[in-house]
Amino acid sequence: METGTYLNSLDEHAQDLLQKWNLQGFTIGVVKHGTVLAAKGYGKKNETEAADADTMMPIGSATKSFTSLLIGMLVDEGKLSWDKPVIDYIPSLKLHDPYVTEHATLRDLLSHRTGIAAYDAQAVYAVRDHRADMIPQLEYLENQFEIRYGFRYSNQMAMLAACAAEAVTGSSWEDLVRERILKPLGMENTVMGVREMEQIENRSLGYLFNGQENAAQPYLDLKSVGPAGGICSTVKDMMKYMQFQLGDGTWNGVKLVEKATLDEMHKPQFLGSPYLFSLEEITETTYGLGWFTDLYRGCRMLSHGGNTLGFSALMTLLPCEDLGIIVLSNGTTNFLPQAITYEILDDALKVPYAGWTEKLNAVLGPLFAGMAAGAQAMEEARVKDTVPTLPLSEYTGTYSNPGFLDIVVRENDGGLMLNWNGYDGILNHYNYDVFTAMMFVYGMQFPVTFRIEEGEVIGFHAVMEPTPGISPVYFAKQ
Repeated sequence: METGTYLNSLDEHAQDLLQKWNLQGFTIGVVKHGTVLAAKGYGKKNETEAADADTMMPIGSATKSFTSLLIGMLVDEGKLSWDKPVIDYIPSLKLHDPYVTEHATLRDLLSHRTGIAAYDAQAVYAVRDHRADMIPQLEYLENQFEIRYGFRYSNQMAMLAACAAEAVTGSSWEDLVRERILKPLGMENTVMGVREMEQIENRSLGYLFNGQENAAQPYLDLKSVGPAGGICSTVKDMMKYMQFQLGDGTWNGVKLVEKATLDEMHKPQFLGSPYLFSLEEITETTYGLGWFTDLYRGCRMLSHGGNTLGFSALMTLLPCEDLGIIVLSNGTTNFLPQAITYEILDDALKVPYAGWTEKLNAVLGPLFAGMAAGAQAMEEARVKDTVPTLPLSEYTGTYSNPGFLDIVVRENDGGLMLNWNGYDGILNHYNYDVFTAMMFVYGMQFPVTFRIEEGEVIGFHAVMEPTPGISPVYFAKQ
């Protein structure tokens, strides 16, 4: 394929891409120098209907750039500061490390350098409807690094930044984003979560490829953690947003944010990346304020992926080419958005066709093989032919932790089930009094070790953060 032809030929090979990435459908929007180069949908948004440029899907963690932009607007107004301690705005804040409590700033939160471990399971299953109710739970998240000594991606910290905006304005994050960003930019087909998306007729279902077919998934409601990943949009709307981000902070002659503030968000703030793999084309992996700020073939690239149950997205800006690319897809944790985006970037930079689908699969193959090997090692380490100390009925009950809410264990068909804050799962026996919890929604797994004293179950330890050095979370039986 010759340089400069990839986007023009997408109609011809889109179906092949869908098959190679085991996807139902995707949508794409490309804007350069303010001109729309593409705004289309391919494949299906559900079992029967075609996806198009107006089909709504979650953008996942690309939402973080909206939260950062909102904070930047409030910084311009003097209501917030990137570098004042967050506790100045939220006096009740108490984090696990007192030093982090006293010193963490909005810059730290939005560049993922507080050192607080990710605790992804808490951000999915232990969320509240009201954001203020989540703040006390943050005390129970341990630090993986000292503050500003390591990069650790955290959805909860993006939520906490939104709480600061709410504290100084008296308005919700949702209303602030609607009034200050969506309305001025004319993003009329963008909503603040899957509850609102369910009211939209032209919306996509989300899917998970199970090895044989794409199985439809329920929408994952992030509730109070919405500022980290809750926005749902269309490629047509997101092209407006990308044009704004590539501009000088004005839209239709109205200044929404200072250019210097926009530049600050786009500037590398910390060295680090949550990528599980590396590519030689992407160097100087850094993070700004709600943006990845890497170099792509030596050019500054601003981007943010978004992965939530049933959907994967990627928003990318190449300022040196005044180019913006948004790809939304309806498959869980797939890399089609990257494959398409990198081909378009290569075209813009006049790099010969690289075959990114094949290149990414070559990188991902060993990664997935390593995960499978880890699961095999766990199975080989299991002490076989053991049984729990007590009858299964003795393990049932409600178990509580103030940072992670309640987990209810019950018997079911000769085994144990659990319900964590409304999400069901199963407890598979591993050995002795150790079980493996597997959640039905999103499929997260974690070890659970029941604690028995004087013949009674008094609680269990659960590995909610698999990072070495982070303590298991203790749930006391009620």
